[in-house]
Amino acid sequence: MHPKRRAALIETLAQGVEHVGPEFERFAGIVMGALKDVRLTHAGVNLRGYPVAGVVDSESDDGREAIEYSDRQGYFDGSMTKAEGDLLKILKDRPAAKQVYLVAGERARPQKVADFKVRVRAWPQMAGKALSLFGSEEIATEIVDHLLLDEQVVGRLAPYLSDLHRIVDEEVAAALVPSLPSDTLPRPDVDVEIVARLAAQPVLTIAGMGGLGKSVAAMAYADTHRGAYHIRLWLDGDKIKRAESLRAFPLVRAGDPRNIAGLLEAGGCLLVIDDAHQDISIEALTKYCGKGSHVILTRRLVRPEAYEPPLLTRDEARAILDASGSTCPPAVFETVWASVNGYPLCLSLLRAAASSGVPWDDLADDCRAVGKLLDEDGIRLVDRLLDRLKNQLRQELSVFLWAEMPAVDTAFLTHEVARVGVRNLKAYGLTSVDRGGLVRLHDVVFAALKSLDWCDAARSAELDEALQAFIVKVANEPGLRLWTLVRALMPKLEAMVAAGLDEGPCLYALLAVWEPDEVRPNLVGNPVTAAARLSHGPRGPLAVITAIEAVEQLFLVDKHEGDRVARNRLEERMPVFAALAALPDLTSRERAQIQHHEGKALKRLNRPVEAAERLEAVLAGPFPMDEARLQLVAIYRSDPNKTNETIALVNAVFDRWGAGEDVAYSVILGLIERLPAGEGHWRNDIIAHHAEAIKTTIVEASNQGVGQGPRAFAPLGRFISTEMPDLFMDIFHQIPVPGLEGLAGGDRFAWAEIYAEAARISGVDAVALRADALRFYDAIIKPADFHIQRRAELLIDMAQAADAETVLLGLAANKSTEWVERLLARTRLALGDPVGALVRIDAALALLKSEHFRSEFLELRYDIRSKLGDAHARQDLEYALAASQKKAERQRLSERLRL
Repeated sequence: MHPKRRAALIETLAQGVEHVGPEFERFAGIVMGALKDVRLTHAGVNLRGYPVAGVVDSESDDGREAIEYSDRQGYFDGSMTKAEGDLLKILKDRPAAKQVYLVAGERARPQKVADFKVRVRAWPQMAGKALSLFGSEEIATEIVDHLLLDEQVVGRLAPYLSDLHRIVDEEVAAALVPSLPSDTLPRPDVDVEIVARLAAQPVLTIAGMGGLGKSVAAMAYADTHRGAYHIRLWLDGDKIKRAESLRAFPLVRAGDPRNIAGLLEAGGCLLVIDDAHQDISIEALTKYCGKGSHVILTRRLVRPEAYEPPLLTRDEARAILDASGSTCPPAVFETVWASVNGYPLCLSLLRAAASSGVPWDDLADDCRAVGKLLDEDGIRLVDRLLDRLKNQLRQELSVFLWAEMPAVDTAFLTHEVARVGVRNLKAYGLTSVDRGGLVRLHDVVFAALKSLDWCDAARSAELDEALQAFIVKVANEPGLRLWTLVRALMPKLEAMVAAGLDEGPCLYALLAVWEPDEVRPNLVGNPVTAAARLSHGPRGPLAVITAIEAVEQLFLVDKHEGDRVARNRLEERMPVFAALAALPDLTSRERAQIQHHEGKALKRLNRPVEAAERLEAVLAGPFPMDEARLQLVAIYRSDPNKTNETIALVNAVFDRWGAGEDVAYSVILGLIERLPAGEGHWRNDIIAHHAEAIKTTIVEASNQGVGQGPRAFAPLGRFISTEMPDLFMDIFHQIPVPGLEGLAGGDRFAWAEIYAEAARISGVDAVALRADALRFYDAIIKPADFHIQRRAELLIDMAQAADAETVLLGLAANKSTEWVERLLARTRLALGDPVGALVRIDAALALLKSEHFRSEFLELRYDIRSKLGDAHARQDLEYALAASQKKAERQRLSERLRL
């Protein structure tokens, strides 16, 4: 890691450590436990995260190490009284401890620490003991130097450090910059040319035919000049169509989107886009590059501004061939040179063939047979050379022929041919630069391979079975192995399902990974029929969840045709759950999955009582699921009789989240999204109680580029913008503002809502915020009625009541709702027609179903009646106060009544 970047990361994380707050002891316990080679027992906090008095915070099982934690301010001030007390406590309670750690959440003062150590080491009871003191900077240093690539530890620390996931993704991506192979021939002339061109222009295209060495040239530059950059990134051009997508692009496969353009703008960043798309704008990339940042693109198409590396010289070509272990005879070299010239790929393949024992004279015959190589892009010679390597590499290369793709998932390929097989492919020079979990053949190699019959029916059947067994193996693993496999081999998986070669695992893998617009219903089939078949014979290990996922995915596809169509078809598929539940020998996981998804389906069908029964059964069973708690909150939140149950469910999920247990981001953000919509006064209390966790989660998710972060903040914001404005602004100021381009419609709506709600808070530039909100509303390509309604409300707030009314009347013509009528009452009032406004607000109140909104409607009616001079208008304000379920609203209404 670049020293300046390391220092910057340590400083960033140290500031985060200093703001961990009351949960510092739990946080620091995770750090120290991860750093120690021995098992630690943490007794200083209970299961709910509260300190336990009178015990040593952490100790090793052998009693030789003891740790005390403190988040007290002033730990390193004065004579360090608190540190002395912590040390004396350990010495008294654990006299056998040989290594003592004192860990604090504020920045250590080096001279104070040094003086403290000198003083306490003179104590008789410190004889034979070692003492270490960690402040925020020391903790951050340990995380940066030792823990950044430990996925499990990072997952546990991330809730406390909002920047950690972003930093980790950047470091993982930097670690994925390919290492320069040890046998790479140095080409100083190429490096000098790249340096000179980047000095004149921050974006460089290296172009030329396949196998020329474009990627190797970029790799060599990145390796040679690593000290010139704070961070180096290597991205697969297949995934980047436009420069603008760099504003939100996953640095690692299946990772959350990051602002790579921001890294370039910050300076000191090298970005290589290998095999870049022709439509990526050089001008846009140039604008992104801050001081010391550069972008290198590799492409096949040579344009005037591109740099085309020269072919190898005779001396360089001879050096490559002689590296085979036997010197290439001069006459053979002349024959090779006449055919191959200085083409790097074929020279490397000739070296590999010679290394495998093929005589030089035979290789010379191959070169004579194909004539001048470059006329046919090397395929004819590569074809002959591959045939020479049949005995060594047929097993490995048959996987690519079977997949019908030049790139194969690394994990599956390794599972099938072992690590030595993957190494052989690289050693023989057949692979291009590996990209994001893939082993990729050179395009020329794959083109030649397709003419060879190296994957017969027996081998294909063997690989079909191997793939399905591998899917079963990784299906329930944590991490991203299933995701990366499916994204890499999706065409093959779909082809196997279509051809009837799949016994179930391939369809499950597709259902688990397909995006909604990728689902192919013809491959999914009828889940009712599939579930019925399971009772007539043996079933595979993924058969149950496959049928469940089929129901789920088909419902999401059907929603494109409208909610009514989706619900009708879901009703037709409901027998799936009964058929699955009746199967013998179900596991606890399978029973829970069946009950949970049936409950979720019943909820979608507006059958909440039945849905709740299924979901409660999941929580009462041996395999409780947080997803079931989330669904129950959505059902119970509007039922005043279920307030206690709702609060208990919310607390259970937040408590597990706070304890570092395995709660999915989608669950915790989904919970945040659903909290404001409940009936009753509990919403203020529970949001306030979990405010820190809510804020941390939204901010962390948003800073990682997780779209659900802002999408959860939007509905929460509609509640807290008026009820808890300080919390709203605290979140608002800490989440990154996205670029409008590249955002999906749902994300654009979320940001429109966030800006619109921010404008309600006193002391802000409401005009500018509402202009931003309107910009995001207007960017929604296919707005739903609710989107249109909310945009109309914004127009009213912008004093554009006439325009808003035109929009609202269009909505009312199709279907009038309480909200449309309420907003029409506002437009009539703003346009000087309080009589018409009264008609509209009365219609709105007649349609109103959700009692927790009644106070807003009655307050507006009070304003309208007051404008009409109604002497009894005050009654509406009194009724509004009585109906209000929000604390700040009640206070405001009380103040209005006192006027």
